[in-house]
Amino acid sequence: MSRIFPLVLLICLINGVSGQDYNYLGLSVGGAFPQGSFSGKSIADSVNGFANTGFVFAFDAAWFPDDYMGIGATVTFASNYTSGQMYMDQLRNEIVESFYDPEDFPADSIVQDFGVWKYLNLFIGPNFTYPLGRFNFDVRAMGGLSLAWRPSQTLDVNFPESGLVSWQSSTKAVPALGYSIGGGIRYAFKSGYVIRLVAEYANSKPTFALIDDVEWNQDSETFTVKEKEVAVPVKNIHLGIGIAYNFEL
Repeated sequence: MSRIFPLVLLICLINGVSGQDYNYLGLSVGGAFPQGSFSGKSIADSVNGFANTGFVFAFDAAWFPDDYMGIGATVTFASNYTSGQMYMDQLRNEIVESFYDPEDFPADSIVQDFGVWKYLNLFIGPNFTYPLGRFNFDVRAMGGLSLAWRPSQTLDVNFPESGLVSWQSSTKAVPALGYSIGGGIRYAFKSGYVIRLVAEYANSKPTFALIDDVEWNQDSETFTVKEKEVAVPVKNIHLGIGIAYNFEL
């Protein structure tokens, strides 16, 4: 680490230019890395999201009324793949075990599907920048509206001969408040175009109707799907690279 700062300073001296404290518009792409229970892989806790690494795409802007402090905004779309097969296997085992005689239950009569997580963040907040030669070091904290789509899910239990249970999750976006904290580095070319490296932590907590339990009722010889409202912490670390354009108002 002690060698990095002198190297950056040397590059800035070679460039021989003043700080690039311009406003900017930019696009970036990268990876979305799930954190905490969002990446949990046990059906025993309903807040576990079974989320895996996905991708993130962001449109960013910042306006600096003075040299250091400004206002940043972002429109971020991200998607996380899931360990869908792991979730479906655990739910299938739970359903079979609820049957009064598990050995007589044909597990292949349970048909399931499990999709991916998606969310759209519309955030705004303070943006601090420190210009050093052609470089800008940014730190920002933003908050606002987050729209989340839980993985699409279907469940059909076809025992003994006809479908006794057919359940499908809602595909509507669920709104929630969210925030992000992070920063990045910008390197400006003389043309005004910029290369950006971005690292941010994003968090929201939308509430979904999830499967709580699937029980076999021996008296009526039917399965019952029980739902409950669950606030799922959708947490990701976004790491991205992109381009931007510096401009003056």
